[in-house]
Amino acid sequence: MVCCLSLISCKSETKVIERIGNASYKVVSDSIYSSMPGSIFYQQGYLYWHDAISSENIIHVLDVETGSEIASFGNIGMGPKEFVQPILSLSFYNGLYLNDLEKGLQALAKINSETDSLELFYQSCRKEELVTDLLHVSDDVFLCFKPDNDKPFELCLDGFKYQGGNRPIQEKIINGFEVFQGAISYNPQNSCLVYSTYAFPYTAVYKLKNNEISLLREIKFDVNYSIDQNELKLDKDNPKGIMELGLTNKYIVMLQRDVEVEGELPKAKYSRDVSTLPHSLFIYDYELNLKKVINMPFPMLRLCGDVMTNKIYVMSVNPEYELICFDLEHLL
Repeated sequence: MVCCLSLISCKSETKVIERIGNASYKVVSDSIYSSMPGSIFYQQGYLYWHDAISSENIIHVLDVETGSEIASFGNIGMGPKEFVQPILSLSFYNGLYLNDLEKGLQALAKINSETDSLELFYQSCRKEELVTDLLHVSDDVFLCFKPDNDKPFELCLDGFKYQGGNRPIQEKIINGFEVFQGAISYNPQNSCLVYSTYAFPYTAVYKLKNNEISLLREIKFDVNYSIDQNELKLDKDNPKGIMELGLTNKYIVMLQRDVEVEGELPKAKYSRDVSTLPHSLFIYDYELNLKKVINMPFPMLRLCGDVMTNKIYVMSVNPEYELICFDLEHLL
């Protein structure tokens, strides 16, 4: 089913954007056994998903062709090879990093594609504070996201730090850590870093080059707020930002509520009420032009993309957790 959505840009131009209802997809796995799946990552035929509730074997690795689980690893705890609060990030070349910036511990998990066997490499890493996310731009350079900083992105390499980026709202406040949190993702194919906020709608695309973080473009919406004792207070009637962010070769994909189709966010009836999750994927190009909106009949929780192709992987609730794949090349 195809219908149309009219959007009004910051320049007051009206553009008709195609909306796709109940788009075709492939089920990768319907055997996701968790009360709360966390982040998901795709690379080179493998899908990593984080069991956010478990304390043992918190990372699961699936073969996307067969849907079978080939490995699980990672424990929560205070032991020498355990993590207190791991931050997950893909390796630039192969595998998944787990960084515990409180303990100063890093693990790199690699899958041998010939044998489907798991290799784990542990080492110490730099300790950092007030970091909500981390990306490995290469295997010797990582980027920290510190939403409380005036320049929230920090490139770390060879013992040096390079700061860059801008806050979405340029007020001098003391609660930026809370209000400016969001998702970040990096596409090594075009060196683009994308940042989008959770609490209100804002998205920016940056270019990483020669240890510099340069703003390419951003989407800003009118946000109603006040400043009280140096704290930014958002108006409760403001629209919310995204829930998840994923990048493909040509597209930026955002999981968020399409109010025109889904209505306003309902009040949760209980903790982790999945009926309040969004049903829609907003597809942008890297110029931040909205191309299409995909509306599905079921809620979606997690999202990631394949930067080598234009496939996206989604953790859906239909009615149980399912890992599904959309091929945007066929849909757009």
